[in-house]
Amino acid sequence: MNSWNFVGIIAWLVVIALLVFVVFNIRNRHLKILVERKSKITWTTILTDLLEIIVVILAVSGLLYTSLFTKVDLTNKNDIAVTYKYNPMIVQTTNDGQGYYVKINKKESNSATDVYQYWLENSKYTVSSQNATISDSTLPFTVSGLHLNWPMKKIKKFDSKYQYAYVITVQAKYKNNFINGLGLKANRYAMEYRVLRVPARSFINVSK
Repeated sequence: MNSWNFVGIIAWLVVIALLVFVVFNIRNRHLKILVERKSKITWTTILTDLLEIIVVILAVSGLLYTSLFTKVDLTNKNDIAVTYKYNPMIVQTTNDGQGYYVKINKKESNSATDVYQYWLENSKYTVSSQNATISDSTLPFTVSGLHLNWPMKKIKKFDSKYQYAYVITVQAKYKNNFINGLGLKANRYAMEYRVLRVPARSFINVSK
């Protein structure tokens, strides 16, 4: 485990200790009032109980939000490191001799997502359309729903080098810092997305 994530572990231990302290503190205070002093619970005691409970709830909610519910901001260079990889695809052929780079497998797809298959160095890879898109080089380069500063100079370079037939793999990783450590995310992958670059739509094989 990355050492920065111990910040989050320590924070959770503190919150658990606080929860235990609050439970016993409320119990002991009530027992002291009822048994030792033989008095009634006052509004002051109730408000103190509520204040302690609210503090615990806020602490737990804050840690849960930081750990589970924060959205990945790919433009935040302080917390996220984004890398790009470029790998050439290997052409495949259909039974009638038609060449293609990407196969859309409709048998494994459903109404919401498609399943893409492609080949790198004779190894087959499968990815869902939720984590990938097909980019037709006859159209302007766009990737909807993913807010990134795409390195267009490199993309144009690899367009020429690989003849518009390659995969751009984008990986976003949480950096080692206090906030990511508090959320137990430091040095972990936040997202991976692939752009399947093809020379034209005719290089896509739709299998039904």
